[in-house]
Amino acid sequence: MEAPLMNVTARRLRLRELLAGPDIVLAPSCGDALTARLVESLGLGAVHCSGSVLHHLAGYADAGILTMTEMVDAVARMADAVDLPVIADADTGFGGVVNVVRSVRAYERAGAAAMHLEDQLTPKRPVYLDGYSATTITRREMVDKIRAAVDARSDESFLIIARSEVKGDLGEVLDRLGECLDAGADAAWLAARTPSDIEKTRAVLDKPLIGVLPKGMPLPEFAGYGADCALLPGWLQTVALHAQQRLLTELIDTGTMRGYLDTLPGIADVRAFESGQGAAALADLETRFGS
Repeated sequence: MEAPLMNVTARRLRLRELLAGPDIVLAPSCGDALTARLVESLGLGAVHCSGSVLHHLAGYADAGILTMTEMVDAVARMADAVDLPVIADADTGFGGVVNVVRSVRAYERAGAAAMHLEDQLTPKRPVYLDGYSATTITRREMVDKIRAAVDARSDESFLIIARSEVKGDLGEVLDRLGECLDAGADAAWLAARTPSDIEKTRAVLDKPLIGVLPKGMPLPEFAGYGADCALLPGWLQTVALHAQQRLLTELIDTGTMRGYLDTLPGIADVRAFESGQGAAALADLETRFGS
């Protein structure tokens, strides 16, 4: 029988412990339970339920198109599948402070260990794409959202992460995040991408810093500059799509998948991992209660 999952509060406390520890927390960004289980099988400490990944898996731009209910459902499936703390993307909180309160309660019930809230205007825009820029709410409005989020949680171990999408003004970002931390946020989003800006952020903010690992930066360097948790939005899905494209191209061009599959050491183990999902639980239930 599969081991029982750690209760949600224990996972939240575990995440707090990890963020306070000496080692950086690697929390790969996923959009489904199977990928989260792969992360868990590799012995990592946490997993990130990414809004951009969820949007792309649904065929949408990362522009706040998925509803809160759709996002929460994805978080719940992930939290139900793994024993890891789930850091969940809550976009802008899906509206004003009233929406933020509802979102916090829903994310808590879904089993998230943490959620990050950003200061883009609702609906948000995919600012990492050319042609898009972030329109942000005022600093006061953002701080009020954080205050509402902190007040709404029923479990004080549930982490609220403040995120700013202000571009080109690190001083304003740090001022906003500093006020959010003063308002009760437990951690801040590390938007800085260069070593000097990461170090400046670390020097000003005294709570855990959670951010996206820059593509060309080794994980130990990211930690050395001041990051406490590294996320990887999109990359697991990108390499999976790349592999699927290569397999299908091989099949189209040659009529067989064998040539491609023979180039992948360990593919049989991954296939067994994928095929065996839920098998132990199924066998146990049928043994105990019949089919």
